[in-house]
Amino acid sequence: MTRIRFAGRHAWMLSAILLLGFVLRVGYALDQATLVEYTGATGGDSSEYLVYGAGFFSGKEHGYIRDIPFYISKLKPAPLYVLFVGVFQVFLPDHEAIIAIRLAQCLASIATAYLAFRLATIIAGEPVAGMFAGALVALHPAFITEPSRIGTETLYIFFVALGLWLYSETAAGLLRGWRLHRVSPTSALALSAAAFGLATLTRGVAALFPVVLAIHLSWLGRGQILQGWRRRCLLLLLVYAAIVSTWTLYNLVSWQRFVIVSDQLMGALWRGAETRDGSPQQNDKLLLEGVEVTTPADCDVDCNFEHATETYVSKISAIVSADPAGYLALRVNELAYSILQPYGTAPFGDVSIVGAGRQWLLEDRSPRGLLQVIRTEGFAIKLAFWVFHYIGIGFGLLGMFWSRKRWVVGAPLAGFAAYTVAIHFFLLALPRYLFPIELVWLVFAGIALAELVEKRQRRRGLLPGRG
Repeated sequence: MTRIRFAGRHAWMLSAILLLGFVLRVGYALDQATLVEYTGATGGDSSEYLVYGAGFFSGKEHGYIRDIPFYISKLKPAPLYVLFVGVFQVFLPDHEAIIAIRLAQCLASIATAYLAFRLATIIAGEPVAGMFAGALVALHPAFITEPSRIGTETLYIFFVALGLWLYSETAAGLLRGWRLHRVSPTSALALSAAAFGLATLTRGVAALFPVVLAIHLSWLGRGQILQGWRRRCLLLLLVYAAIVSTWTLYNLVSWQRFVIVSDQLMGALWRGAETRDGSPQQNDKLLLEGVEVTTPADCDVDCNFEHATETYVSKISAIVSADPAGYLALRVNELAYSILQPYGTAPFGDVSIVGAGRQWLLEDRSPRGLLQVIRTEGFAIKLAFWVFHYIGIGFGLLGMFWSRKRWVVGAPLAGFAAYTVAIHFFLLALPRYLFPIELVWLVFAGIALAELVEKRQRRRGLLPGRG
C-alpha cells in the first residue's frame, strides 16, 4: 500500500460504491438468459467459447457440442478464456456453469473498479481522484452489463488493470519511496509481468505491450531517474515470456503445432483491409477466391479451412496496392467510429438514439417528435452509456493534460491507450475491441474531476492556495 493518507470516510465511501457496483452487476447478470442464448448459431462467439471450453476438458481433439464443432488441436483464439469457462463446465451443469461464470466475472469487474481507484490515487497522489475513478468504473453501464456476457473483455481488462497497477505501484515506489505490503519492487514487477502474460493469453492483442513498458523503464534509466533499469527490463520481459510461452509449449508437445498466443493475427489484419468481410463462411469464400484448396470430406456440415499466411498476405497486398488511399480512409474511419461509439448498447434495442435524435433535429424539431425520440426502445439506458462514455473521453483527456507533470507514473496507463489505438489502426477495429481503453479514460477522468473539485474549493477559500 502506498503511503497516501486514506481517511476513514474515504474507505467507507469506496466500500459503499464498490458494493453498489457489485450488486448492480450481479442483479443484471442473474436476470439474463443462459442456455437459450448460447445454443447453435444464435450464440456467436459466446457459444464457441463455451463449446471450446467444454471440448478442451473432454479429452477429445475434435468433436461436437450442441451441434457446434470444436478442434482443440487448431484452437485459434488466445486460450485462457476458453480454459476459464471450461473449468466451470467440468464441475457444474450447463445452466449453473454459466451463472457461476457470470458471478466470477462480476467479481473481476468490481475488482477492476478498485484497481482504477488505486491507479488514479497513485498518479494524482491523493485518494479523492481515486474515489472518482473507482466510482466511474463501478457505475459505468458498460462495466455493469459486460460481466453477464460470455466474452473475453471483463477478464482481459481485469488482468490489464492488475498489471498496470502493479507496474505503477512499482515505479512510484522506486521513485517516491513507497512500498507494497511486504512485497519488494522486484517481486511486484515480476507479478506485473505475470499479469500482462495472463492478459495476453486472454486476448492476443496485448502481446507487444510489455515492450512498451520496457521502453518506459529504459527511458527512466537513461534519464537517470531510475537505477538498475536494465535488470528490471530483463526481469519484466523474461517473466512475461515465460507465462506466454506455456501455450506455445503445450501446442508443440501435444499437437506438433507452433503458435504464439493466437492464430488470429493475419485474419484480423485481413479483415481490417477487407470491406466485404462478415460471417466465417463468408470470409472463407472471400479468402478462397482464386486459391486451390482441398475441401474437407464433411464440408457440408463441418468446414474448417486452415488459411495459409501466404493467402492472407496476398489478399491484403492486393487490396492495399489497388487503392492505398481507400485503405487508409477505411482504417481511419473504422478506428474513429470504434473510439467514439459507446460499446454495449446493442442489447437494449436496434434503433440508434443518436440517429433518431439527429433525424428529429434535421427534419422535425417538434415537441411531439422529441417525445417519440425519448420513447425509443432503451432510450434511458442508452443515453447513460453515451453520457458515461463521453464524460470519460472529455474529462479523461483533460486529466491526461493536468497529469503531464506526473508523466513518469501516468505514462504507462496513457501508453496502454495509445498502444491499443495504434495497433488497431492495422487490425480490425470494433467498439468491443477498443472498449479496454475505457478504463484509461475513466481513471484520468477521475483525476480531472478531483482537480476541478479542488479548484472550486480553493476559489471558495475552503483550501489554502498552492504556494
